[in-house]
Amino acid sequence: MTSSPPVILTVEDAFLVGLQLKRDLESLGFEVIGPASTVAEALKLVDHPSLAMAVLDINLGSEDSIPIATALHERNIPLLFISGYDSVAREPFEKSVVLRKPSTPAKIAEAISSIIPLPD
Repeated sequence: MTSSPPVILTVEDAFLVGLQLKRDLESLGFEVIGPASTVAEALKLVDHPSLAMAVLDINLGSEDSIPIATALHERNIPLLFISGYDSVAREPFEKSVVLRKPSTPAKIAEAISSIIPLPD
């Protein structure tokens, strides 16, 4: 009997970038919910019962993903930022892992594996 793959929430406002991220994560063996493109849309998904972690773009057009990161932090769900920015300047996320865009599946896998185990 095989277990269900870990679930990752993706938040990305650029449709094609979000689609590629979803494909990259699925190729690593994850189940992906999203990509959510807004804070409101993502906040509806953070209570998914099997959510293992989230990958968040920092800049979501006219808003940022800090409210989503805060909701995840309150639920002890790890996260990874993927962005054109080098870091997150907001407490308590300034020491969070930030993967620079554009990225490769190998770099995404490396960043995720520093946070949670990759699926078998």
